[in-house]
Amino acid sequence: MAAVDEPSTIEFRRSKGREIGQLAIALPALAAAGATINLAVGDTWWDGLWMPFLWFLIFRFSVRQAGPWASGHQARLPLRLTGEHLDVAGPDGRSLAIEWSNISRAEIRGRWRAFLVVEPADPDRIRPPLKRWEWAGHGQSRPYEIVVPLTCMSPGRDLLRRELAQRLLAAESEHAP
Repeated sequence: MAAVDEPSTIEFRRSKGREIGQLAIALPALAAAGATINLAVGDTWWDGLWMPFLWFLIFRFSVRQAGPWASGHQARLPLRLTGEHLDVAGPDGRSLAIEWSNISRAEIRGRWRAFLVVEPADPDRIRPPLKRWEWAGHGQSRPYEIVVPLTCMSPGRDLLRRELAQRLLAAESEHAP
C-alpha cells in the first residue's frame, strides 16, 4: 500500500493528437499568409496556394533532420517520473534510471521547441552507468548532460515542470542534514 504523500508514476509520451493539432493550425496559417502575399503583389489570392504546404513540408523535414531526435544517441520520449527515479528512454530501446537525489540540474529550455535538460551529480549512480559524452548530440554542452526533446508531448510541459520541482525538492529535503 502506498503512502498518501508518495508521488505517483507519470509517463510523458508523444501525442499524435498534439502533432495533428499543430498541423491544423500551421497549414491554414501558411495558406492565409500566402493568400495575403498574393493580394499584396496584385495576383489572384489562390495563385500558388499549394506553395505554403510545400514550404511547411520542407521546413518540417529540415527541422526534424537538424533536431536532437535525429541523433541516434539522443534521449527521447517516453519519459517516466516515478517516486524513486526519473526514467529516460534512450537509443536502442535502452533506458536510464536516475535517482532524484542524483540529479544536480533538471530544467526545461525553450518555448517553441522545448527540451528537458538533465544533468546527474554522479554518472556512475545512473542505472546503467552513463559514459562521458555517451548521448552527445544537438544541444548538449556538458559531458554527462541528457537532452530530451519535448515536442508534441502529452501530458503538457507545465505538469512536467511542476512534478520535477516537487520531486527534486522532496529529494533535496530528504537528504539535507
